[in-house]
Amino acid sequence: MERSGQEGKCVPKIRHIGLRATDVEAIASFFVNVFGMTIAHRRKNGSIDLSDGTINLAILPLRLTGQRPGFDHIGFAVEDEDKACQSLEAAGARNMGTTVDPHQIKFRCPEGFEVEVGEWSGAAPIK
Repeated sequence: MERSGQEGKCVPKIRHIGLRATDVEAIASFFVNVFGMTIAHRRKNGSIDLSDGTINLAILPLRLTGQRPGFDHIGFAVEDEDKACQSLEAAGARNMGTTVDPHQIKFRCPEGFEVEVGEWSGAAPIK
């Protein structure tokens, strides 16, 4: 387990990136064909989870008027979810709720983008 210099604490790991796409299948195929990613999961909502063996890359459909293709959010695997959530809230992030499949706790950061704490298909566990 990689440790920081602070009391031997485990360093949180980026394990998930969400991208929005107008054509989910085409963009998923792009990452599979160009970078050799594998399809880890097809969600009922039309999203496709890809993996490089370490990080989950979720290709998500556009769902709201005005949404643009591109970066949507980032997710971290952490050793202690409760402590990470407390730290996020202390830093001004707003808890937006929890999902079950995949398990994630969503936060809106002060700048307006989304950060998640959780677990994702095809993502390596925190070590």
